Amino acid sequence: MRARRAGALLLTGIALMVSALPGQVAPARAAEYTLESSAVYDVRPGDGEIGVSVGLTFTNTTPDPAGQFSVFSELKVAIHDAATEVAATDDVGELTVAVAVENEVNVATVELRDEIRFEETVTVELTYTLPDGDDPQLRVRPSVVIFPAWSFGTGGEVSVSIPAGYELRVDGDPLTEDGDRLTSGPIENPGAWLALVTALRPPEYIELSATVPLEGGTADLLVRAFADDTAWGERTVALAQEALPLIEQEVGLPYPGTGQLILTETVTADATGFAEGAAGGNEILVAFDQPPFTALHQVAHRWLSSTLIEDRWIREGMASNVAARVAGQLEVEPPYDPVVGAQARAANAFPLATWSSSGSADADAYGYAAAWALMNELETTVGADALRTVLARVAASIGPYEGGDIDPELAGETIGAPAIPLGTRAFLDHLEAVTAADLAQLFRDRVLTEEDIALLGPRAEARAAFDELVAAAESWGAPDPVRGALREWDFNDALTQMETARGWLRKRDVLLAQMQDAGLAAPDRLLQAYRAYGGGAEAVDELGAERAVVIEYAATADDVNAERSFLQRIGLIGGADPQNELNLASGRFADGDLRGAVEAIAEAQRIVNSAETGGIVRLASLGLLLFLAVGLAVAMFRRRASYTRSP
Repeated sequence: MRARRAGALLLTGIALMVSALPGQVAPARAAEYTLESSAVYDVRPGDGEIGVSVGLTFTNTTPDPAGQFSVFSELKVAIHDAATEVAATDDVGELTVAVAVENEVNVATVELRDEIRFEETVTVELTYTLPDGDDPQLRVRPSVVIFPAWSFGTGGEVSVSIPAGYELRVDGDPLTEDGDRLTSGPIENPGAWLALVTALRPPEYIELSATVPLEGGTADLLVRAFADDTAWGERTVALAQEALPLIEQEVGLPYPGTGQLILTETVTADATGFAEGAAGGNEILVAFDQPPFTALHQVAHRWLSSTLIEDRWIREGMASNVAARVAGQLEVEPPYDPVVGAQARAANAFPLATWSSSGSADADAYGYAAAWALMNELETTVGADALRTVLARVAASIGPYEGGDIDPELAGETIGAPAIPLGTRAFLDHLEAVTAADLAQLFRDRVLTEEDIALLGPRAEARAAFDELVAAAESWGAPDPVRGALREWDFNDALTQMETARGWLRKRDVLLAQMQDAGLAAPDRLLQAYRAYGGGAEAVDELGAERAVVIEYAATADDVNAERSFLQRIGLIGGADPQNELNLASGRFADGDLRGAVEAIAEAQRIVNSAETGGIVRLASLGLLLFLAVGLAVAMFRRRASYTRSP
């Protein structure tokens, strides 16, 4: 804070001046003095100003050197940068005051009426006004008052007077309530003393609205600004209208909201201003003292919420990264360079995966900068499209070890509640799944915990084994238990399951070859068993059951297609065709109806097996019929002959 820097220079900012005295004796430069101060800050929100009155009692404590005099002819006092109407008086009347910036500090130089010699004392009152302005740390309005109060001289005290009805907060050095005032008590080192005073009263709002058409629907925008800050509301509405379509494009997911999107002006307790600022539902809190970039960051959280992204560093880093890309299109300046910001706070560094919402202010300041810097680096390494693809996969509840391209528009249908929000492990896995980048070292250095770092070696081994498994499985991919173990970073279990699955696949390949030789199509249930159980007992049972059907089918097909004897051919004439039953079995098998297939195969086998017997029966029946026919013919012939011989 500039105010803190100026406050620290108050002591050194009081220059000890001397002037020539009559006669031949040269003056000596003074080196010691005391300056007791009593500062009163009179806050007048209705007038938009703070009246500052500083009572100064200066005593020259520097003895006269031999042949010289110790004298002071003026006092230099550091005052607030925004000070206006600077004036000074002593017990006689007005004194001359000049204001100028010296060494980046605003200094009031008071010309003393008389030169102050050793052990002499002078009392001066310095007054000035702090008006409301654009500086977010100097705001004097009916809704909010914020200003830095500091002390003066070598010892002092501070008193602050604020009208009733305000809720007060003091950051920095303490001020305590004393009746209708805040008081500091004695201050031993004014140069190091600084209090940031914030006074709030229940706000009155004006509302500005707009309708913003987006790919994922219409955003009904409502901006609620302090009644005495219309300009903020107008700026925020205009910014949000331009930014919303761009944020949707940069995130790569349709607008997820329903109902109004409300941006409410507030006073934040977060020093960075980057906290998500959600008041609940569709309302987003945006601090009045933050730059436009912060509003972009906050609105990006409408997409990048804790519902979609679990880990804070990913959520905040992405929000800043997206805001920066949008800011570049809108000519909005970022608040700082995140790389420089992270380096400046390196003393507070921690693995980003451990960043929680309950961290200290110093931890948050590092977290916001470091997460933003890392997300920018990831964008440079893998590309913005890869980041968008990861979000689309998560929104569609697709895990990092599942294949397939994702249409972000379809992913938007489930953006409100993905099965598993994005965490650090999954983020690394997803990024390496959709790109050829090796990001393990980057995550090791800046993100992962010691526990996860220890798993990077087994992870590399398991991922290599996974690639081999997927290649062996061809279009069948990897089974759910394997993907689940990899997603949980349980690599020992994953390796064990993959070895079992590879053994199962070898048996599958043998079975598929047998099916092909038999002219059968593999039923979906075989793939489903593999996907659900890998090489587990259930999948082994399924493999065995289908193998038994295939073997029986092939044997029956051989019998059906074998060269038939004369009797078998006779037996099949006009009867059921075993090939039809085999065709029925083939169809049922392809549909996964193993029981029905077995029944059809059995029927085909029964028909084949009974063909010869049927042929014998048919031939015997035919012989009997012929015998009967011949007998009947003979009988009829004899009867006819007898008839012709009769008289």
